[in-house]
Amino acid sequence: MERKMKNSSIPWIGQIPEHWKIVRLKNIGSFYGGLTGKAGDDFSVNEENDNYALFIPFTNIFNNEKINYKQLAKVKVGSDEKQNEVSFGDILFLMSSEDSEGIGKSSVYLLQLEDPIYLNSFCKGLHVNNDSADSSYVNYYMSCAAGHEYTKTYANGFIRINLRQEMLSKCPLLMPPLEEQETIAAHLDKKCGEIDELIEVEQQMISELESYRQAVITEAVTHGLNPDTRMVESDCDWFASHPSHWRTEKIRNLFVKRTEKNNPIRTKERLSLSIDKGITLYADKTTNLDRFKDDFTQYQLAHPNDIVLNSMNMIVGAVGKSAYFGCVSPVYYVIYSKDANVNMDFYGYLLNTPIIRDVYHKLGQGIYAIERGDGRVNTCRLKVDYYEFSQIKVPVPPVEEQNTIVSFLKEKEYEIDELVKVKQEKIETLKQYRQSLIFEAVTGKHIISQE
Repeated sequence: MERKMKNSSIPWIGQIPEHWKIVRLKNIGSFYGGLTGKAGDDFSVNEENDNYALFIPFTNIFNNEKINYKQLAKVKVGSDEKQNEVSFGDILFLMSSEDSEGIGKSSVYLLQLEDPIYLNSFCKGLHVNNDSADSSYVNYYMSCAAGHEYTKTYANGFIRINLRQEMLSKCPLLMPPLEEQETIAAHLDKKCGEIDELIEVEQQMISELESYRQAVITEAVTHGLNPDTRMVESDCDWFASHPSHWRTEKIRNLFVKRTEKNNPIRTKERLSLSIDKGITLYADKTTNLDRFKDDFTQYQLAHPNDIVLNSMNMIVGAVGKSAYFGCVSPVYYVIYSKDANVNMDFYGYLLNTPIIRDVYHKLGQGIYAIERGDGRVNTCRLKVDYYEFSQIKVPVPPVEEQNTIVSFLKEKEYEIDELVKVKQEKIETLKQYRQSLIFEAVTGKHIISQE
């Protein structure tokens, strides 16, 4: 079935059905802001404590245009802010992001809760009160290139990209008749749901591969590669046994803490330590989460083959072996070994195993940590004292065996990385298909019959 088309005069949209209208986003509802307060204590929302309410942190709000309701915080609400409560069917927008791809991301609120719920100050809500607009359709429109190209164009900023409400409200919105909007939304709910299930399967496979990676590494660095080796009880209190020909030593007997300051300045190569990638060049980072100060003399030096540990985040895996000469944060520990019988790659693996992270957690001194699920912890402020760290006993295989284990693990990691890469490429292809499917539907280029 063919239908007449017309020029939308919107460069990234092109032709649209002749009977569709174009309105501004502000014409279908009213905008409201998020709260400026920070998450408070874990108060219950009740008559005795009615100044506290559920709060959607901006970092957890969007995942394939769906709200993550698993990590709602509590926030104190002033009497003048209670009119900003999120309502069923409201469309929520991220107004501040570290990159242009995140800016203007939208999500539709479709959950009924007894407790009131509010947004973070980085977000805006749109209460749809136009009887000619369907919230789900509008959200699909804003979540794909049809709306996102506009929000990226009018956002600006350096450290953070920001979008002003005034500009968002002027975003052009294609408006089919209401019945057609509902048909499009229902079609996309079905098709996108199927795609999301496929993406979830691939993500689960990646998770299983990462768990397998950790299991292989842990087994190799604590028990070796020969399953027939005789085991003896370990005097390391964080694992039960090790090969009988291995010895154990305290970390302080194997490594030296590097204390070289970058003063006078010897390098301006800044190094970044992340949980996922270990030590990388700061210049290669795509986010600004750990910003360096301009004064390079405040930092300490790390050399190639050094192991670097973030004293505040060791418990979540912020440990890595450096391949570079550069400067790192003064809250990091930098260690090296003068012993020819120590393979730094071996201990780079060992000092970042899940079971030794449990030891770090017990040694950690601080205020709090937030569980991410699956045994992972995030946003930690549990500092591990270097002296306590240096007292941890670790296994010491013969250096030839350390070398063999490292070679095995590097080969195994390469195999796992290749499998993960294939899964990630499948996910990216599915996401791109999902976006194109939405765009074709909400711009009228694909005719959708009632299902």
